[in-house]
Formats: sequence, structure tokens, C-alpha cells
Amino acid sequence: MSVKIAAIKECLRWPLQVFGLVAARDNLDHMRNIIFHRSRNNCQTITEEDPYLALTGPSRAIAVSVDPSYVEVSLKVKGATKAEDKDLSDLVFVHRTGLFPSGLYPSRLSTLELAFDHVTRSVEATICVKLIDGSWPTGFGGVITASSSSRDDLKVKLLDSGDDGLPVDANGVIKLSRCVVSVGHVESLNVYVTAGRVDEKQVVESGRATFTAQRAGVSLSELCLGFCSMNVCDTRVFIWIFLKDFFF
Repeated sequence: MSVKIAAIKECLRWPLQVFGLVAARDNLDHMRNIIFHRSRNNCQTITEEDPYLALTGPSRAIAVSVDPSYVEVSLKVKGATKAEDKDLSDLVFVHRTGLFPSGLYPSRLSTLELAFDHVTRSVEATICVKLIDGSWPTGFGGVITASSSSRDDLKVKLLDSGDDGLPVDANGVIKLSRCVVSVGHVESLNVYVTAGRVDEKQVVESGRATFTAQRAGVSLSELCLGFCSMNVCDTRVFIWIFLKDFFF
């Protein structure tokens, strides 16, 4: 799933300081499955050159069946004061088997472009990446993505550290922005790590770990860059594989 601010009204100017919520509900538990959530004090800067929301979810695959699933959007633009905040978009739309919500959605002061990809008969993977040797160098940003073997061109961004360096805790575990992806049960899952100098915006090192889809279990793969090695852990859960479809 991707959410793009495709157009804004004349009363707004790029860049935008955006905060708010994008969430989904399905018939598995009817609870909000958070896809994007930012407070007013933690806005995302959206530019005309990069108009996509940095999604942090869903926390699990969203079930799609004959029963309706719902996606709700409530986004605001931060003003100089709270009273000057503006409603950017307020939407609720339905998704079910045979009804595909990808497209343009005008609302309030913007038009959003939503895109979804369906993964039928899927398994869900939770990704963990840990530094096991060496260290991440100062002045390097990192990008971690995942894709299925059948759609390697469609990469889900798990982390883009930007100019802030890689977020690594005391145990070497990298804090991903999102960690759940879905792949078809007969496919492979690819996890890519790229590193580049922050000041040059150029990829210096890259690596890939590949996992074969299984019904359940944990797999480890070592991924080596020039200055460090990482363990990539893939935990798969077999969920409703012949009863439900999922999108992510």
C-alpha cells in the first residue's frame, strides 16, 4: 500500500508539515490496524518531489474477503499555531473482494492517490535485522526494503534512515519503521540493505537476503556489506491462507 499526496489546493504551499492517521479495520478483530500515525509534534515533511507518506504499518496483513474492510484517513497540515492547522484529507472507503480502492480521492484541501497490491494465498513475515560484526559508519544513511520474488520491482520500504544514520540499539538490533510483509505461499521473500554517504546521496554498499516461503517457522540469513555483517531473521506465520486474501 502507498499513500501519495497527488495534488493540493491553492491555499497550501509545498512543503507540507503533515500529521494525523491512516488505519484499516477488517473482520478479523475490527480493531484499528495503524498504517500511518504522526502527532502534531512529530510531523512528516512532505515535498512536491517526494509526496509519499512514510508508512509504518500495517502491523499485520489486512484481510480481504466478501466482508468489508475499511480504510480511514484523517490528515492535517500543521500551521504556525494549533488554531491555524488545516484539514488536509478526511476519507473512509471500503475494500472487499472484487472492489479495488486504488485510485485518486479528492477530499478537503488535497487529492490522495492510493495504491494497493493483493497477495493471494499469502504467508506473513515479520522481519528483524541485527548487526553481528563491524559497525555502521558515521555519515552513512541506510535503506532496508523487502519484495517478493514475483514482484521484485515492487519494494516495501522497511526503513529509510535519511540523514540520521542507522537506528541501532545496544544489542545491535536495527529499529525498522515497519517489519511485517506478505508474500505468496509459493514465492520467495527478498530483503535488501543499501548504504550510501549522506552528503553524496550515492549508494556505496548493498546486499540481499532471500527466504523461501514456508507455512511457519524462523529463518536466519547473513548479509554482508563492506563494513559490517548482519543477521536477517524472517519469522513466518501461516494465516487464513486458503480462506482469505491479503493486501499490504
